Amino acid sequence: MPIEEDFTEALHTTLLSFEPPSTSSLVRAGVRNGRRRRRRRATAVGVSGAAVLALVGLGATVVPGLSSDGRTGDHTLTGPAAPATTGSARASATPKPTFTGTLPPDRALATLTALLPSGLTHSSPPGGRQSGQLWVDDGHGTSLLEVHVSRQASTTALRSHVFAGTTPLADGTLIEFRQAPPGTDPGHQTVNVLHPDGLHVTLMQWQAASQNAPSTRSTPILTLAQLRAIATSSQWR
Repeated sequence: MPIEEDFTEALHTTLLSFEPPSTSSLVRAGVRNGRRRRRRRATAVGVSGAAVLALVGLGATVVPGLSSDGRTGDHTLTGPAAPATTGSARASATPKPTFTGTLPPDRALATLTALLPSGLTHSSPPGGRQSGQLWVDDGHGTSLLEVHVSRQASTTALRSHVFAGTTPLADGTLIEFRQAPPGTDPGHQTVNVLHPDGLHVTLMQWQAASQNAPSTRSTPILTLAQLRAIATSSQWR
């Protein structure tokens, strides 16, 4: 038998033995498949929505992941739970001035007394609490100390006159030291300190009980280093 006839006979036999599928079974299977797909989509949407709500509720968190350009990194989200990085927090790190204008003499004398080296006795001369003056004695003669503290709104005049030619420290503070020429009676020394924020401290000492009395000491009661340490103390703020 030719090949064509063999093929025709085999095809005819196959068609006679073929049974069409059950239409109702196919329909039921399609319905079940469609329901499963709808349930999967609903579950995925619910999970995504819950994740978004949880993220919003957390406020500010650091979420590791991908940035918008595809790079990995941490993304800080803003919200009520975010750490405070506002101006108020920064301001709290910087000490605020405790006074403006001129520090009252009694407050200045209280600070000066607290900063004096040990071993000294002190008392107030007449009118000393109003003029910022203090008597100090180490057993070898009385000295008069005088202190003035202020916070200047403008320091131009001070810089031009009192601190002219003075080299500032690394933080901008200016320190100027003066003493009476040799032979001056009474001998006296002065330290001036000007901080960048306008805080100006002047500390003077005389080798006598008053500015016009004869010297009662041959040497200053406070050394230059002690005067400087007192005048530059942070307690004046």
